[in-house]
Amino acid sequence: MIGVGVDIGGTFVKLFVMNEHGEIFRKEKIETDYSKGSKGFIAQIGDFINAIQKEFADQRVAVAVGAPGDVDNQNGVLRYNPNLKFKDVTDWPMAEQLFKHTGIRPVIANDATLAAWGVYEADLKRQGTNVLVVTLGTGVGGGMIINKELYQGSNGTAGEIGHTKIADLTTGPLCGCGARGCLEAFVGTIGIKRRVYDAIVDYPDSILAQMVKAEADFKIEIVSRATEKGCKAALKVWEDTGYYLGVGLANFMLVLDVDTIVLTGGVSGAAKYFMPAVKRVLDAQPFKTPFKRLKLLVSQNPNIGGVGAAMYAIYRAQKENLQ
Repeated sequence: MIGVGVDIGGTFVKLFVMNEHGEIFRKEKIETDYSKGSKGFIAQIGDFINAIQKEFADQRVAVAVGAPGDVDNQNGVLRYNPNLKFKDVTDWPMAEQLFKHTGIRPVIANDATLAAWGVYEADLKRQGTNVLVVTLGTGVGGGMIINKELYQGSNGTAGEIGHTKIADLTTGPLCGCGARGCLEAFVGTIGIKRRVYDAIVDYPDSILAQMVKAEADFKIEIVSRATEKGCKAALKVWEDTGYYLGVGLANFMLVLDVDTIVLTGGVSGAAKYFMPAVKRVLDAQPFKTPFKRLKLLVSQNPNIGGVGAAMYAIYRAQKENLQ
């Protein structure tokens, strides 16, 4: 069996072709093309899938698409996304459009949800019963494996942990979703950037301040480079990030009682700087039981979304065959 994983981003789309043994036959990265509208974009992805069907004509091809935003996973509809700039989209029926183009009815799910399945299969080798995967980037998302199954909730929105609240709803920092006090507003790249510029005001002679001023475009990796050089202001930015992330993770643990938490996404590359602060928050929780056996891990696979989509497509197809 062949699985095609489609990981849609606002700038690029990653496409993976794999088999049930986890072998990757092909991976491609194409620009998210807005010029021909949403139907033209779907046709481009559909053409890729059709080419794979011809190449592997002797095997069944299954497809899963990870889309950013609010996804109706039952009907394959992208209900809302602020980062995809298609102007002709309202309740985008992605599954139906792809089915018409390819003859395959794909699985459509939130991208972080499918990334969670990728972590579970590729990184954890399905070790663990209840797993929370947290994606740390511009946004903060999540996915859950509950009793060894991907959990998407009643409406397909489970895992939107970045928009849980850890601060005052009126005075907390503004999140990209329009609300205040969201976890994402503290530990997403925009929140980290805000604290960097606050640090520059407080420590104008710091290494961090000098490096930010020297760079044409701000990138989060600047904070890590400054930290490596011994900059206390940069380290403080990461320690604060770890503290806020720890608060969020402690809340999730008390609700979900998972056995494993895995951090992934671009910001997780700085885990060695912020993880000590995360662990201090978790260790300080007075209700100890959920935290005693918790495994807190980091995945550095930059392609885990596409890999997870391909592997979940195969998993779902095999499960349907058994029913």
